[in-house]
Amino acid sequence: MARHLLRLVPSARNEAHQWVDKALANWQMGKPWMLEIREPKRSDEQNAALWSLLGQITKQCPEHHGRQMTPELWKSVFMDALGHEVDYCQSLDGKRIFPLGHRSSQLSKQQFSDLLELILAWSAAHGLTIKHFDDNKQEAA
Repeated sequence: MARHLLRLVPSARNEAHQWVDKALANWQMGKPWMLEIREPKRSDEQNAALWSLLGQITKQCPEHHGRQMTPELWKSVFMDALGHEVDYCQSLDGKRIFPLGHRSSQLSKQQFSDLLELILAWSAAHGLTIKHFDDNKQEAA
């Protein structure tokens, strides 16, 4: 079954109605469709900012309570601090743990913004020097 994404703006009203009408017609023929209306997920800019921040934190603060950290582990720590469900599993060799269920790709733009604000506040409170993520693009050029 096809998936269609439509940004809900006033100019898209007619197209949205057409898709709903089509879905209802399919439903009447025994082919049910689903309608999902949700906030947009994170932007590419937000995602770039997150990984830049996590990389900077990992370089300046490579350990957390005696544990060697990676950007992925830091992300789980901050997602947990925001109240997002995070679970951990032991590696196959039993020497480390890794996070499960910490998919930031499922966050709305507002939730992602909250995550970035938390990371920036924590970094400031711990005396870390954080460069804006756009600075990395300029250095690479």
